[in-house]
Amino acid sequence: MAQHFEKPATAQDVADLAGASRTAVSFVLNGKEHGNVSAATRARILAAAEELNYSPHPGARSLRTQRTHLIGVITDQIASSPFAGRLLDGASQLAGERGYLAAVFDSGGRVDRELEAAQEFRRRRVDGLIYASMGLREVTEIPAVGLPTVLANCFASDDALPSVIPDEPAAGAAAAQLLLDHGHRQIATITGDIVIAGPWRHEGFTARLADHGCAPEVFSLKQRGWTIDEGFRAATTLLDRPERHRPTAIFCVTDRVAAGALLAAARLGLSVPLDVSILGFDDQEELAANLVPALTTFALPHREMGQRAMALLADQLAGVTPSSAQVLLPSPAVHRESVAGPPATR
Repeated sequence: MAQHFEKPATAQDVADLAGASRTAVSFVLNGKEHGNVSAATRARILAAAEELNYSPHPGARSLRTQRTHLIGVITDQIASSPFAGRLLDGASQLAGERGYLAAVFDSGGRVDRELEAAQEFRRRRVDGLIYASMGLREVTEIPAVGLPTVLANCFASDDALPSVIPDEPAAGAAAAQLLLDHGHRQIATITGDIVIAGPWRHEGFTARLADHGCAPEVFSLKQRGWTIDEGFRAATTLLDRPERHRPTAIFCVTDRVAAGALLAAARLGLSVPLDVSILGFDDQEELAANLVPALTTFALPHREMGQRAMALLADQLAGVTPSSAQVLLPSPAVHRESVAGPPATR
């Protein structure tokens, strides 16, 4: 059986229904009716366009404005990984609100493919680019193809391009304050320098503890991976000792490491948070809220990074100069069940 499709309405259809000329329709739908079209005619045209569900053809609009209203988004691994996907969702949502469509290319971490993608986006006449990274990092090779570009969850060392990143030191300080506010003073941290976020969080964490006369016991996962297994091994080392010598709270550099710490505590017969509190970082989807106990953590602002990066780019395309080279976003605490006061306070 043949399928029948309803033909989209045209500007002439709107003009016929409104009893106006096509020129008048063009003036109204492009915001140029002032001095050219009467209020009554404008009202009829808008009503006709709504009734016919008419929208201008994007190709025709591009010819008039010399813009495609397409934004190219290049990622290293975000689109091919479940982690940080909210960044793309936030960027796409904001793009739609500002009249743009986001087209995403994921390079799988290959720099050569990123350059090819940037060149192809330029050939397809996108208006601008967003370069987004799954993990916070400094980028040294940014595809330079002469298009307005904003970085998300990454930054250039010379601040040559505007970027939107989490305020990692501030989040580390907030993590320390959360444990201090619960009364903890015997605190350990499982950290590492696999990505720059680790040292930055650790810097803020230790600085806030120092303000209160505390110094954490540090277990570093240098070059060993931020995995559940490594979290298990590290936490076992920290907790497999007499009560008076073990920490009452552990801050973990990621939720995966914290998941390993929870397993270590259970293996050693310790209750979380009655015997030891465990604090994570990332609020990783499908993990943090489903652990037992549910993990208290800090949520990386993935969606907000995508939204702010897209907003910065849209502002640039509208002729607005960014007020600063780098936008820092907070990572809010997510309070669940894995943190409580130390045993001595109960």
